[in-house]
Amino acid sequence: MDPIIVPKGLAGVIADESAICTADNETGKLLYRGYSATDLAEKATFEQAAYIVVYGHMPNEQELSGFSDFLIKNSDIDQNTESIMKLIPKHTELIDLMRSVVSLIPLDEAKTDKALLEIAAKMPRIASDGRNALSGTAVLGKAEGTYSERFYYLLTGNKDSEMAEHLEKLLILYMEHELNASTFALRVTASTLADPRAAMTTALATIKGPLHGGANDQILNYMLKMDSREEAIKLVDEKLARKEKIMGFGHRIYKNADPRAQFMKNELKVLSKLKHEEKLYDLAAAIEETVWDRKKLPANLDFYAALCMHLLGIDHAFYLPLFASARSFGWCAHYMEQVANNKLIRPDSKYIGPTGLRL
Repeated sequence: MDPIIVPKGLAGVIADESAICTADNETGKLLYRGYSATDLAEKATFEQAAYIVVYGHMPNEQELSGFSDFLIKNSDIDQNTESIMKLIPKHTELIDLMRSVVSLIPLDEAKTDKALLEIAAKMPRIASDGRNALSGTAVLGKAEGTYSERFYYLLTGNKDSEMAEHLEKLLILYMEHELNASTFALRVTASTLADPRAAMTTALATIKGPLHGGANDQILNYMLKMDSREEAIKLVDEKLARKEKIMGFGHRIYKNADPRAQFMKNELKVLSKLKHEEKLYDLAAAIEETVWDRKKLPANLDFYAALCMHLLGIDHAFYLPLFASARSFGWCAHYMEQVANNKLIRPDSKYIGPTGLRL
C-alpha cells in the first residue's frame, strides 16, 4: 500500500467513522447522536444528554432512572483512594491529581460500559476532594440532588438549584466534541485494548494542555483586569501587535462561529444581570467584536465558559477539572465505539533524520 501524506496535526483528515458527534462549521451546528447540542443544553437534563451520548438514544423513564441511580451509587470514592490523595504533594495541579487517582481507583464493575461510567461518575468527587486534599481542608459532606446540583455543591459548597441549572447547560456543551485531542488520545489507548482506567488517564493527561483545555484560567486573568470597553479594545490591539495569542479565540473547526460559545454568551448575559455584573458581559462582547474585526477569529466555548464559571462562584482551580468531568461521558462513548470495531491506531511517519552514520 502506497503511503498517504497528510497535513501536520492531521487537519482535515478523516481518521475514522463515528456515530457519536459531528461539528459542522458550514451549518454552525454541533450534533450529539443527531441531537443539537445547544437544544440539549436548553431543554435536557445532564443525565438525559449523557445517556444519549453514551448509548445513542433518548432514554425512556426506566432507562433514565437506572442511569441516574447508577451515577449516584458510584459517585463517591473509597477510603483508600482518599488516603492516597492526601499523600500527593501540595504543589500538584488538581488535574494531575485527578489523572493519578483515576489510574488507581478500584472498579466494582466488570462490564466495560459500567466501568467507564463508574469512573465518570466519580470525577466530581475526585475533583472536589482532591482540591481539599491539596489545600489541607475538610472534604464536603454528602452531595444530593441531580448530577448538576451535586456537582455545583462539590464545586462551591453551596446548594443552589438555580445556579446548578446554569452549570448544567455548560456541562452538556462540554460533554462531547468529536475527535478532539483528548478523545483521539483516548481512542489510541483504547485501540491497544488497554482498560478503561488507562484510556481515561490518557485523556486526562492530554486535556491539560493550554491548546486544548488548559486556557480557561488564563482567560479570566486578563478579563478581570479591565474596567472599560476602551481598555478592552486596547488590550486586544496590544496583544495582536506583539503577535500574542488571545486565549479563548479561534478553533480548528469553527471558522465563523462556535455555536457553544454563542449559547454561553447568552448565559453570561443572564448571569451578569443576576449577579449585577453587567460590565463583565459588555467587556466580553467588546473583546469578541474587536478580535473578529481585527483577525476574523470567533470566540470559542472556553471564552464565555470561563466568565460564566466565575459568576457561578466556581474557583478557577476547578475550571479544567469541570471540563474534564463533563467530557468524561464523551470519552466513555468513544472508548466503547473504538473497541466495538477495533483496529490498532498506528500511523507511519516520514523519516527526515540522518542515515549511514557509523561508530
